Parts: sequence; structure tokens; C-alpha cells
Amino acid sequence: TTPVEEVDPQEQRELEGRAAGLKVANTAHATRAIQECREACGGAGYMAENRLTALKADTDVFTTFEGDNHVLTQLVAKELLTAYADEVRGMSPVEWMKFAAVTVSDIVKKRTAAQQILQTLVDTRKDNEEDGSLFDRGTQMTMFEDREQYLLSTAARRLQAASNREENLFDAFNFVQDHVLHAARAHIDRVVLEAFVAGIESCPDAEARELLSDLCDLYALSVIDEDKAWYMEHRQLSVERAKAVLRGINERCRTLRPHVPALVEGLGVPEHLLGSAMLDATDAGRLG
Repeated sequence: TTPVEEVDPQEQRELEGRAAGLKVANTAHATRAIQECREACGGAGYMAENRLTALKADTDVFTTFEGDNHVLTQLVAKELLTAYADEVRGMSPVEWMKFAAVTVSDIVKKRTAAQQILQTLVDTRKDNEEDGSLFDRGTQMTMFEDREQYLLSTAARRLQAASNREENLFDAFNFVQDHVLHAARAHIDRVVLEAFVAGIESCPDAEARELLSDLCDLYALSVIDEDKAWYMEHRQLSVERAKAVLRGINERCRTLRPHVPALVEGLGVPEHLLGSAMLDATDAGRLG
């Protein structure tokens, strides 16, 4: 083990930010997924024998337990913005823009895994207005990177301006909090995507790799769709291409549906936890 006094403060901050971001992503996804399943099953989803209500009760607490997700997202943003603290103080607007153009890009491109593979995908992207380009991994990664880079640089600039106006730093932070949280979420999304891509590249089984690739498309397009307004406002997504995002999501859902049992099995969920009354053929008539 490394003695405490030898721990690099920057690496420690990055580790804390990464842990906070992944906790937010995991718990928010679990809560949303269970709620979607509950609603999709109608009244049956609210019956105790079908277990969804118990799952919801068990997992909902984790959005605030071991760190409130909102506060942890702020922690992610703080770690990202810490790099600016000393450098931007006293800079003129022109000096700031030059600094941001270089530094923000470096922060975003400090990759989490399989750096060479990820950079190759970005460099060989086929970025155009055709629907198919949205399935291009390099295009997806570039869209995630560009969003994070823009949000991070503009959040830092607004925070600096707010600090100059407000005597109370707490008030200054609150003034731009929505922007700061958006930048942090964009960072978390990008980290998850890059980890997903790295995992696919390291998968030795060709069939499994193809299935995971479709699942990765679904994740990437879903994130883009959720923040579609931002992409369109900043002219990174045309109206027609925005429509293509939803078509792509539906296409991947249709492709993945027959493979759901294999995906569930791949998660290693114990068999006794998978059963519920509404999945039992003998109860199908009663629940229908």
C-alpha cells in the first residue's frame, strides 16, 4: 500500500470524482429502470408478488444514501473545475479563452481506459447527416466529448464572472449551479461510454461483442436523445438527425429484444431472484 503522505492530491481528487460519478450513474439508472418496468407492467407491477415494489423500496434510498446524488454530482463538477482555480485568477477575457481552448480539451481527453483504441475510433469516425453515422462509435464519442468540453469551459467562465459579481462565493456558485451540474452529468456520461467501448474491445467472443455493441449504441443514442435540446440549441444536431436518433433507439430495441434472456444471464443474477408471478404461465390469465 502507498503511505498516505505519498498519495498524489490530484490523483486522489480524480479518484473521488470518479467514484462519485459512478455512484450517481448506477443508482439513478437502477431507480429509473425499476420505475420503467413498474409502469410497463400496469397494475401487476404494483403487486407485491411481482417483486418490483420491493426492488423499488430497496434501491430508492441509494439516491441519497452514501452521498446524495445531487451533492455527489456537485463533487464531480468541483473536481473538474479545480484545475482552473489558480490558472484563471486575474486573467483577461482573451487570456481566458486561450487557456480554456487548451486546458478544457486536455481535461476531457484524459481518457479513462484503452486510450489508443478510443482515439482511433474518434479519428476514423464517419460524421455526416446520414442516419447511419449515428451508429458510428467515433461519431458518438465525439458528440459526448464536444458536449462535455463546451459545458465545462462555459461553466468555468460563468463561475469566474459570477465570482467577480458576488461577494459571497456560495451565492456565486448557486448562480451557475444548473450549468455546473449539466457539465458534471456530461462528464459522467462520457466516462461510462468510454468504459463501455473499452469493454467491448477487450471482449474475446465475436458474437458477444456484436451484442454488446448494439447495447452500447442504445446507451449512446439514449443519452443523446435525453439531451437532444442542448444538441439542437448548439447546432450539433439538425432537426432531421434528431428524428433519426429516436429511430435508431427503436431499431436497437427491436434488435436487442430477442437477446434479453442472454443479457440477463450475463449479469449473473441468481435464478431464484428472477421469478415473479406475472412471468408464470399458470398466472398469465389471472394477471392479464
